[in-house]
Order: sequence, then structure tokens, then C-alpha cells
Amino acid sequence: MSNSHPVALILGATGRTGSHLVNLLEKDAGSDNVEICVAVRKPEQAETFRKRGISTVHLDLEVLSTYEKALQGVQRLFMITGYTVDMLSQGKNLTDAAKNAGVEYIVHVGTFHQRDRPQTKLIRHYIWHQLIETYIEASGIAWTHLHPNAFMQNFFGAVQDNKLRMFFGQERIGLIDCFDLASVAAAALRDPQKHAGERYFLSVEALNMTEAAQILSEELDKIITYEPLPAAQMRSLPIGQTMEPAYFECIVRQMELLQAGKLPDFADVYDNIPEITGQKATMFREFVRNNKAQL
Repeated sequence: MSNSHPVALILGATGRTGSHLVNLLEKDAGSDNVEICVAVRKPEQAETFRKRGISTVHLDLEVLSTYEKALQGVQRLFMITGYTVDMLSQGKNLTDAAKNAGVEYIVHVGTFHQRDRPQTKLIRHYIWHQLIETYIEASGIAWTHLHPNAFMQNFFGAVQDNKLRMFFGQERIGLIDCFDLASVAAAALRDPQKHAGERYFLSVEALNMTEAAQILSEELDKIITYEPLPAAQMRSLPIGQTMEPAYFECIVRQMELLQAGKLPDFADVYDNIPEITGQKATMFREFVRNNKAQL
């Protein structure tokens, strides 16, 4: 890592959001904006990025001894935590290590929870994110919190046998493309002075799943109907056997509350992406059109 540009360390760079973020910031190479470094756990991941000319550091959120070296020379941090209750200790310890390393700015990806709304009190993993955010704010490091609603990428694999099977009941759900989340994160990492202290709620379009099925039908040129699934059925899915139990139960609880009509805020929409990124947000129809092969 060079000393000429501020260095941004990217966590989750192989994920749906992180991979878009790396691609966006990679285009800035050689500019005065930001130099990226990617945190990896496995040697093969490091080799993939190095072939692209992207610096990597070893960071395993489960291994505290890897934190200090990974954060050396880093000024900006894109923080995204794993889907386990360990996010609490990881978020706290990573913030402490960032403070000690002289990190100046953290962009943190949380959940879609507005203050004093139902999900801030009823869904445990949302509360975990609130605690992490509060700790980041108390650290004295400048911050921006990103609050994405349901990802459009959740529709990948949800259409089978011409049926859209989802756990959203009949409720309207706000949607966001992971690419747009990454674009907002990139804007923040490029210009901390502009975005520090902001909470960006990212939800561009609210649909119920019957409406979503109609758009899928029109864009995929076949009739697709919505089949709502009961929340309890989530426990029979393979993911229930692989995801950490405490976190998985949070997801089931969220869907139970949603289907009971107790989480109306998930239908909230914000028209803020054009102002933040200078680009229009991706609507669901456009997302479907651009991702037909995966749907």
C-alpha cells in the first residue's frame, strides 16, 4: 500500500455488495480519490485479487491476532460483519483495533432500522447492529451508516416451476439492488467529509410479491404466480442447517412479525440515491431485465 492516497480496507469483497464495491473503486486507480486494499481469509482469494493488481491483507474476524496487521496504514474502513451473533464481539474488537491503528473513517453496513420503530425493538439481530453502530459512534472515528432494505438479489433462485416463492406474505417490501448499496458505499469512501455522520436508508421501490411476480412474468415472458410461504417453513430449508442458530432464529422471527403485519416500515421508500451517487437508482424491473440469466 502506498502513502500517496488514503487507503480504504474493504471487508466482504467476495460478497454481492463487496464485489461491486471493489469493482467501482478499482476504476479510481491512479486518481486522487482512494486506494483500495481487500481483506481476505484464504490464499486463493488473495491470488485472485493480486492478479487484478489489488492489494490484499489477511484478516479473519474470528482471529483477533489478525486485526492489527490488517489495519496498518489504513485510513478508511468498509465494515460488514458476518451473519452470526459473533458480529457483536467482531464489531466491537474491529472498531477498537481501527481506533488504535489510526483509522479515520468507517462506513458500516447495518440493517433497515429507523430509530424508535418496531424493528429496532423486536428483531434481535437489528438490535445487534444498533449496538455496533453506537459503539462506532462512541469511538470518535468518523462514520457513515448504511441501512439497506431487502436486496433484489434475494429473488435469485426464488422462481421455480413458474412460481415465485417468498416469505414476505402479502406485505409491501422495499427493495434495493446490491449494486446501488455498493455505489453509495463507494461515494462515502471517496468523500468522507461529505458523508460523515450520515445515516442512509436505502429502499428505492416497495412492492408486494404479487406485483413482483407480475414484473417477473412480463420480463421473463412466462406466467409466474406468487406462492407465499409460511415463516415456520424456513426451518426446513438447508440454510437453517448451515446458518448460526441464534442468527437464523432472528430471520425466522422477522418473517413471522412481517407476515403478521407488525413491521410496516419495511414498505418505506427513500429517493436519496441520485443525490448521493449522482446516478439513478435501479428499479426492480430494470434489475430483472439485467439479471435474467440468474432468475
